[in-house]
Amino acid sequence: MTARSARRASARALARSLAFAVAFALAVLLGRLTAAEGSGLSLVWPAAGAAAAWFCVQRGAGTRWLDTALLAATTFCLNTATGAGPALAAGLVLSNLAPAVVFAALRARWFPAAPGPVTNAQFALLLAATAAASTTSVALGAGVLAALGGDLEPAVLAVWWARHAAGTLLVAPVVLRLVHAVRRRSEPRRAAAEGPGPVRGGRRTAELGAALVVSLAAYLLVFGGTDGLPLSFLPMAVTVWVALRFPTGAVLLTDLVVAAVAVVATLRGQGPFASIADESVRALVVQVYAVFLAVLGTALATGRDEAALMRREAERRGRLTDAVLASVDTGIVVSDAEGRLVMFNDTARAWHGLDADADVDPRQHAGTYDLFAADGRTPLPDERIPLRRALAEGSVAGVEMVIAPAGLPAVPVLCSGRTMTDSDGRLLGAVVAMSDLSGVRRREAELAEANAHLAARSAQVERLATASRAVLTADDPRRAVCEAALGIARAHAAYLMQPDAQGRLVSTAAIGLPADTVLSLDLDGEETLVLGAYLRGEPVFVADVPRHPRASAAFLEVCGTVSGAWQPVLDADGRVIGVLGIVWRERVEALDDTTAALLSGLAAEAAHAFTRADLLAQLAAAADHDALTGLANRRGWDDVARLEIVRATREGTPLTFALLDLDRFKQYNDTRGHLAGDQLLRAFAAGAAAHLREVDVLARWGGEEFALLLPGCDEQDALVVVDRIRASVPDGQTCTAGVSRWRPGTGADEVMAAADAALYRGKQAGRDTTVVAAAHAVLDASAGSR
Repeated sequence: MTARSARRASARALARSLAFAVAFALAVLLGRLTAAEGSGLSLVWPAAGAAAAWFCVQRGAGTRWLDTALLAATTFCLNTATGAGPALAAGLVLSNLAPAVVFAALRARWFPAAPGPVTNAQFALLLAATAAASTTSVALGAGVLAALGGDLEPAVLAVWWARHAAGTLLVAPVVLRLVHAVRRRSEPRRAAAEGPGPVRGGRRTAELGAALVVSLAAYLLVFGGTDGLPLSFLPMAVTVWVALRFPTGAVLLTDLVVAAVAVVATLRGQGPFASIADESVRALVVQVYAVFLAVLGTALATGRDEAALMRREAERRGRLTDAVLASVDTGIVVSDAEGRLVMFNDTARAWHGLDADADVDPRQHAGTYDLFAADGRTPLPDERIPLRRALAEGSVAGVEMVIAPAGLPAVPVLCSGRTMTDSDGRLLGAVVAMSDLSGVRRREAELAEANAHLAARSAQVERLATASRAVLTADDPRRAVCEAALGIARAHAAYLMQPDAQGRLVSTAAIGLPADTVLSLDLDGEETLVLGAYLRGEPVFVADVPRHPRASAAFLEVCGTVSGAWQPVLDADGRVIGVLGIVWRERVEALDDTTAALLSGLAAEAAHAFTRADLLAQLAAAADHDALTGLANRRGWDDVARLEIVRATREGTPLTFALLDLDRFKQYNDTRGHLAGDQLLRAFAAGAAAHLREVDVLARWGGEEFALLLPGCDEQDALVVVDRIRASVPDGQTCTAGVSRWRPGTGADEVMAAADAALYRGKQAGRDTTVVAAAHAVLDASAGSR
């Protein structure tokens, strides 16, 4: 709330407090006009109702202390001004303030939102709040009178209670409804309750005016022209008329007016109660009479309002039920206890193509409403109709049937139902709910189709997985690819063609062709079916190859192709590395999607297998060679040395080993850096290789040491070769070498040990030299190893 809005609300609350103070003052003055002689006690007290309404309306408005001060000042001043002593006036302040606070608190607790009672329960709470406030007033008033030495006779207390109850019950509800109406003057008028009846608009206003006139006339007649006659019951008929025909607000206003007439006439000595001599008792009786009439009228009005509310709620729930039944996709069928149809909802009506007809014999329902068994063809027997079964068995669930009226789509439904009984257990009928199974059946069909497709795909994947495993684990993956393609396509032959270094497409594997068959195509030659698939990287299938203009006559002669397919083999980068050819020697009209997908997957696996096989070959080569120099490594050296010793032993030819070590290599590395050291090693290896034969083997022994194997050479021949190598060491560097000839019966390790010892002697002699190991040194090394 903004500051401006808060100021406006505060101003309105202040204005209401002042208005209520004025109204309360007028009510006090009216009450003081009825003060009894001697005691000063007012026999009628409308101020009780004004105060109760005041504190109800202003509750929560933030003017509590202002309202309390205004009520106290008004009560004290007016009572003293009208003959009450100061002490009595002060006591009356408390007996007026406390009941108003009690009534407002109870009303706020019990029915805070309503301007007045709209049900009998709320009216009972209003009576209880009135009784509590009146009792509070009497208790405080008695205390005041006792303190002042006043009369405490029961009749006095009864008059006090009755006047307060009458004032509260007759005045407060009327004021509260008036305030409520003023507050909502800018909204569409809403009555808290509206009486039933056909009268509407101007006729209602006229009838209400007539009712007020008749009421006034009746009460004026009874209380103004029939002194002493016991006719007070006659106006009750008018009260009942008003209560049953008009809004509760009009009833309360009428009660207030006629009560005022009755009280004023009685206090003036007129009417049925004029014969009562005691003025206090006469005031008590007439106020009890007024309270009785108010209770009677209000009870009838609130009972009518409550019935109207219940009726409207029932109608609202009925409309809601109808809306729900009309909106749901479930068909609802209701029958009476005899099985006759009484209701279809919109869905059931649409499925059947007609509405429920209670005149149709239940035994004719299956034929009339086109009911069939779950197969959609067999008419449903009467005793199997779900509605009949629900009536006979008490409930039914999970029953399938088909509604198939002529000219409308058949609807498979799942039915569940049960009987309906009233509160006494008496059978009222049965209700069945029907759920459309069309979507379920459609989803089941789709699921079955999907499962079949999934099974086919699973079989396809399994076939491809089997072929892939065979390809990846084969010693010759190219031949394995051809074998797998033959099985997948159920063909007669298959071949794989890949490009060679001479610019030709040649067969690298084949199955189903003569063993010596070699297929070859010039990549720059005339485009054929095979070459087209390779160049474009797109699969090709031809049902009638011999008649195709791009068929190769040479291939037709060798392969005997009737129908053929060619699947490009692409590597991971999308480059075509080969073509897989499939040959059928019987006509195949079309290549199905499954086979085409399998061949495509096989080609992808083939590319991977080829890459893997090539990589393994490279790894095998790398395992035997030094990565820096490209020479054989220690492992490769051991294999070659063992083979050469076997050959020398078999052929009786000489075999010499040498071990070469670059001089001061660590110093070279430390001075020029490791990159320069690596370059020196590579240059040395390349220079040394220039002096060797094809059968000679140079290997990197480790670090800056190199091993040399010279088949067919003795020590002198080896010395010449080694010295040439030493002379070619690059970058002004030198090396030292040890040479040792193999002797029969010795192994490579013993010969290399002798060469290493000779190398060591060369290092000690000043480096840059070649030292030949003596024959006995090899034999000594052999003996030492044994």
